[in-house]
Amino acid sequence: MSELREPLLPAQRARVGMWIRLARCYNLAMRELAGGMRDECTMPQFDVLAQLARSEDGLTFSALSERLLVTAGNLTGIVDRLEKRDLVRRETNPRDRRQIFVRLTPQGKLYCAKVIPEHEQKIVALFAGMAENDVQNLRADLDKIATLFEKAAGRP
Repeated sequence: MSELREPLLPAQRARVGMWIRLARCYNLAMRELAGGMRDECTMPQFDVLAQLARSEDGLTFSALSERLLVTAGNLTGIVDRLEKRDLVRRETNPRDRRQIFVRLTPQGKLYCAKVIPEHEQKIVALFAGMAENDVQNLRADLDKIATLFEKAAGRP
């Protein structure tokens, strides 16, 4: 039997509505961005490639999972597919054989040099209708939200 709960107060209801709007915006943007990449790679594959492109020395599965907020186990299949396309390679740390780095191959670097700027331009186009002041305010508000979520997760 479910217990009776008090109805949400207007301020609480507004927060739920904010969450729904945030999720809707994210889903709409991802649909648009993923649709434009269908011929290139999946969004999870793109996310891995973009993270690796920012790291000269590659990243461990653990570091990748932290940056992408997914489990290292979920990354295995993504990295497998990228490896089959010769875009990434796994390398064992010679000092600690338990540690495996994922690095871009030369072909992966060329691929990233093509798809990352295309992706950035799609993002710019998505937000083209926003005033610069609104962009800066939204970025600041999203930073506040991220800080709240980090605190809720027990992270500094």
